[in-house]
Amino acid sequence: MKLAMLVNPFTERNLQLAAQVGVEQVVAPYPGLDPDALPGQAKMVEAFGMRLSVIERKLPHLKIVHDLEGRDAQIQDIKTLLGNMAEVGMDILCYNWMPDEDWQRTSKDSPERGGAKVTAFDLSQTGQENLTDADGLPTTRTPADRLWDNLKRFLDEILPTAEDCKVRLAIHPDDPPLANLHGQDRIITSNEAFEKVVALAPSPYNGLCYCQGALAPAGVDVEAGIRKLAPHIHYAHFRNVSGTAGNFRETFHDNGDLDMAALMRAYEECGFSGPMRPDHAPSLAGEPNETPGYETLGKLHAIGYMKGLYEAAKS
Repeated sequence: MKLAMLVNPFTERNLQLAAQVGVEQVVAPYPGLDPDALPGQAKMVEAFGMRLSVIERKLPHLKIVHDLEGRDAQIQDIKTLLGNMAEVGMDILCYNWMPDEDWQRTSKDSPERGGAKVTAFDLSQTGQENLTDADGLPTTRTPADRLWDNLKRFLDEILPTAEDCKVRLAIHPDDPPLANLHGQDRIITSNEAFEKVVALAPSPYNGLCYCQGALAPAGVDVEAGIRKLAPHIHYAHFRNVSGTAGNFRETFHDNGDLDMAALMRAYEECGFSGPMRPDHAPSLAGEPNETPGYETLGKLHAIGYMKGLYEAAKS
């Protein structure tokens, strides 16, 4: 396992903090298609003894997911991005098939230990303003079978470029893990869905971002998933939650429903050697909570906790 972190905001101070707590690889959101963007970021990361390895979040994809006009242009943009990633030696492109763009919550400041702030989701509160990441559902509604067809087509078109560029694809599960939200089907909500993804287009470059915190509220056996899907897990999100798919909140890594020691042990016993990041973490005292789940201090705590679990698992 390689400790990774999404550094937000992407500043020299936060890169230094990441390096100081033992981060090895840095994750960056979609940087656009400027050919100078990734070399500049990679140089900053390398100055602190780490490596820029993963791109995830905000990848333009809704036209591809729903097969709308403009999907071919989005496909071409992703191919260009893969080429740009190859130029700086990056390994993994994490994407999702969420038909409403990204993860959703109904609260961004639910109280956690000591007054820390975390995101939460309550299905009874949906339909009000979304407070976190999803930018909105297209006016179209795409049924589950079409979502699978569109994903198959996407993989068939993208994988040859990914293979040429030696950049592995890692699909992230839907969050929240509901089969339908806002009248729109959602398909990547279980271990079985992950198995179907890798079977759609067999390739060492077609793989998974195993996000235990996104799957667990649906009752998914995430330890069994890690062990069964390990050969296809290119990238791991290690976080904790409390509750069920229709009503849950995120927590400190040491304060939720999941047996984090058992899950880290599963990764170690399966020989997982890819990047693993703490994913969402609480906003701590003094932080603005402008980017819920992605402030810095909670992630520093999470990294230390993960390091301890990993050392214990190895011993």
